[in-house]
Amino acid sequence: MSLLIRRPRPDPDDLNEILAVHRAAFGREDEARLVEQLRASGRNTFELLAEQHGEIVAHLLFSPIRIEHGDDNQALGLAPMAVLPAWQRRGVGTALIHDALQALAASPFRAVVVLGDPAYYGRFGFTPASAFHLHDIYGGGDAFMALALCEGGLHDYRGQIDYAPEFANLTD
Repeated sequence: MSLLIRRPRPDPDDLNEILAVHRAAFGREDEARLVEQLRASGRNTFELLAEQHGEIVAHLLFSPIRIEHGDDNQALGLAPMAVLPAWQRRGVGTALIHDALQALAASPFRAVVVLGDPAYYGRFGFTPASAFHLHDIYGGGDAFMALALCEGGLHDYRGQIDYAPEFANLTD
């Protein structure tokens, strides 16, 4: 598999393909609209995509979060992430997340949170955020997870995590 992982280009072709990936992966418009809104507001802090033979097959986006206690603007939320159905369960999402977390670990950011499948995200080192006295507004329980990007990256953070305001527009 000759997968190319890269940053999106600021051109309409990349954006249209990225939105198509989200529509196909989720079977609805919400996540594609979320990507558009996060980009329009400048809250697309970090993005990567996976390309195979010139076709975008996966995309993920990180946006700023607000932490109730200890917020220093150095933590991000991973969402949304999408892989075309034909490319799921083939290691594309794993490669994308691995490269993204590696890049973020070399940045000033300290931590990442995600609401997702604990078995999947646990492979990357995510653990329940509740172990760090953090919780989300969605009632995610152990599916709401956190990962320190550096030594002590989650220290001093406590309380509720709020995602960017654009997430309020998701229907479920």
